[in-house]
Amino acid sequence: MPPTTDHQRDPASAPRLLVVSYHLPSAETVAASRPAALAAFAVEQGWDVRILTASNQSADAAGVPPGRVIQAAPSPQLPRPGRRAEVSRVGDPVRRASSLARLRAGANRSLTRAGLELLVPDPQVNWIRPALRAFRAADGDWRPDVVLASAPPFSGFLVAAAIARRLGVPWVADYRDLWSVGNDYWVRSSLRRAVDEKLERRVLRSVTACVTVSSPLAETLRRTFGVDARVVMNGIDRRRVTPRSADARPVPGGPGGVTLTLAYTGHLYGGRRDPGPLLAALALLGQDAGRVHVVFAGEDNGVVRAAADRAGVSDCVTVLGYVSPEKSWQIQADADVLVQLMWNDPRDAGTVTGKMFDYLQARRPILLLGYEDGVAARLVRDRGAGVVSNEPAAIAAQLLEWLAVKQRTGALPAVPASALDGLLREDQFKPYLQLLREAADGSVRAARD
Repeated sequence: MPPTTDHQRDPASAPRLLVVSYHLPSAETVAASRPAALAAFAVEQGWDVRILTASNQSADAAGVPPGRVIQAAPSPQLPRPGRRAEVSRVGDPVRRASSLARLRAGANRSLTRAGLELLVPDPQVNWIRPALRAFRAADGDWRPDVVLASAPPFSGFLVAAAIARRLGVPWVADYRDLWSVGNDYWVRSSLRRAVDEKLERRVLRSVTACVTVSSPLAETLRRTFGVDARVVMNGIDRRRVTPRSADARPVPGGPGGVTLTLAYTGHLYGGRRDPGPLLAALALLGQDAGRVHVVFAGEDNGVVRAAADRAGVSDCVTVLGYVSPEKSWQIQADADVLVQLMWNDPRDAGTVTGKMFDYLQARRPILLLGYEDGVAARLVRDRGAGVVSNEPAAIAAQLLEWLAVKQRTGALPAVPASALDGLLREDQFKPYLQLLREAADGSVRAARD
């Protein structure tokens, strides 16, 4: 007889999971997709799931039955830096910002720095008490067998640990990124890092197991905190692949026929997710630079414009600002090549962004700039999904090669479907549910003891 699945169990005995996630889908962040996808997969497998979140999205958005989302708004409301979507060719004239707009932008930057440096563990600290109150008010007779908290923001770990302690149940920490010992782009001082590490050690004293997205990050958690750390990658959503837009046309360029379109969708950070080498490569193409166009969709904090101006290729670049997830997928589908910008440093070896799996789903060739021996770079090379390079001359040569292929055949070949093997969400989440079941049954804690 085959083993009994969660689908076949008596609903009354279905394992109960509480997912603590500040974000849910349709929030403007990839952070929303991993915890929500895990919750939806657990429901499919017969688990009884609740989600505790700050998002005001419905249960449908999270992929769980109605009435399963417990929403708690942060309080008091803290000032949030404004975000202004902007669509322009980098080379187009841009109206001078008003004095008021410049003052507002400066104030936003100051608030951001203050929040990231002074609010512990993060600017979402004002969500902790409302989340605990909302859960106490909503739980009734329902009691989780295991609590899962996905972070960042790491305030969610404090919420999960408090709930688990009050109910006497295990909890699992899901690290999409590391906290005090990771590649934190924003922590400004060694004092703040020391405070975070002390708090993290204290919170993890009660954790049953930790999960993160790559082996190097898991090893860092084991070595630093002595925790049981497992690896579950983000995985590829089984969504319908977005077809190319009917109105997708090459951007007019110089003589020579076709235009090669590259796209980057995501945030940019100067020095760590830096488009400089790519734009410098464009400058090396000479007249052929007019046949290459790069689209950036996402916050760039002026990074693209500065790099394009330095390289003298402003006419080859478009900055779209924030776009919806659906628009982001469409941009990926319409591109010839997808650009993944990462930090070219050994400290980034374990970083695998959720965007990488969106790119694989689109099956467009990937040009990755970043640490060449990292997990993400190996994923691209080993799966035949694209090219890894950081040298402008080598990137320029690759662009010319892609241009020649498109000129000759009309399109670059798609990434092989086999590149997705084993990387779908359900492939990654099956062992994740097993870990959660072990935690609920106490076997993980027994193994540690």
